[in-house]
Amino acid sequence: MSYLVLHMDKFKKEAIRGIQSHNRRERESHSNPDIDYDRSAANYELHEAASSNYAEGIQNRIDDLLMVKAVRKDAVHMCGLIVSSDKEFFDKLNADETRRFFEEAAAYLTEFVGKENVISAMVHMDEKTPHMHFLHVPVTSDGRLSANSIYTRASLKKLQTDLPIYLQSRGFDIQRGVEQKPGSAKKHLDTREFKQQQEALNRLILESEEFAQSSRQIIDALEQREEELKKSLKEYERQAEEAEKILQGDSSLPKASLFNYQSVLKKASFIIAELKKALAVKHIAQKQKENLQKEVEELRKKQTRLEAEYTAHRKQSHEEKEELEAQLKK
Repeated sequence: MSYLVLHMDKFKKEAIRGIQSHNRRERESHSNPDIDYDRSAANYELHEAASSNYAEGIQNRIDDLLMVKAVRKDAVHMCGLIVSSDKEFFDKLNADETRRFFEEAAAYLTEFVGKENVISAMVHMDEKTPHMHFLHVPVTSDGRLSANSIYTRASLKKLQTDLPIYLQSRGFDIQRGVEQKPGSAKKHLDTREFKQQQEALNRLILESEEFAQSSRQIIDALEQREEELKKSLKEYERQAEEAEKILQGDSSLPKASLFNYQSVLKKASFIIAELKKALAVKHIAQKQKENLQKEVEELRKKQTRLEAEYTAHRKQSHEEKEELEAQLKK
């Protein structure tokens, strides 16, 4: 007898990039040895999303809600449901039936959360057991962003009961998973669940380190660019000062006569040319100075934003790391 695995997770904004990278195998994971990248081509997506970027798709959906209040920084932006079963269950199914199993599960979950809220339904066939990551924006029926309102204890219990019944009606021999009573101690953490939690912890640590390194490199590059702009600004200011000196210099002409008109005309032509050149240099220098000042201001804003994102990411990673470590210790 095989049981349905249905596990729900909540993700804040900072975690979305890492989830996309993992689901789409955008880079190799050093924390999950069970992934066979030679079989990753067999993975498939069951949901046709308007945007290929998770964060962009989520933000577009949130923007559509036209909420009066701004979304809190610590709000849950995405929920994930992992659907799977044991190896024995999938050994009885061929490739077409395995795909149909996940298609039916995705159809039921899409009805549960609303099609407009679905971000992805990615099936992984490159690990020990096939499984689906069903991701969606937690939007309530009255248009609020609230994971806690959607996934109450009662609604989760009902979902864990109704989904296997639905799959049975579609011809799959699968039973409801054993429910753990609230507050009871777990006698045994199954291999897959332990592996997923350990993988999540290792991935979180690795991504935190990568994010920190990437942020530091970007900030260093911004600081270097700012120094280069400051040097360029000084050079343009020097050119402007030279132009001012030319404009303020002696540009008088001697009185012209029949005997010296050619030399006076030549000097006049020279002075006019130098004045035009000085005016042009001064104008260019002033415009470049204004442009450089704007670029420096934009770089400083970007640096401030990156530092704020890095601080928020560190805080979020620390909290998730502590939570995962606590679960693993249990």
